[in-house]
Amino acid sequence: MTGATGYYRIRFAADPVQLIFFRGGLNAWLRGLRWPEPDRIDAVLAISEACTNAVQHAYPVGEPGDVDVTGRLVVDGAVRRIVVVVRDEGRWRAEVSGRGYGLTTVRECMAEVRIRHDVDGTAVTMISRPVPVLQVSPDGQDL
Repeated sequence: MTGATGYYRIRFAADPVQLIFFRGGLNAWLRGLRWPEPDRIDAVLAISEACTNAVQHAYPVGEPGDVDVTGRLVVDGAVRRIVVVVRDEGRWRAEVSGRGYGLTTVRECMAEVRIRHDVDGTAVTMISRPVPVLQVSPDGQDL
């Protein structure tokens, strides 16, 4: 994992216990970027949900696997966004009727969501809603 920079990366075992540690690191990265709290909460929820789906559904029971999460900060004029990709090397399984609202939650919390699945696994790319670029005074204080 990278600290409070424009990049974030973690790879962890597809184990529900690992999700706890992953969320803490993701939240710390966004806090380091001084991401506005409501947008930070939405991002953590969406990315966590995508990771939870990978942990719970990508790999057959008893088959080990990993979840890889990469994030980057993108600045465009007066706004910034994060782009986060959650990847697994498991098998895509179509949604079963009556299941949870994982992907619905992801789509509601992010501006754009793309899902790609093939023989190499699944990649969920999420782009946050835009937030203002931080303005910093000459003495380094937020404006």
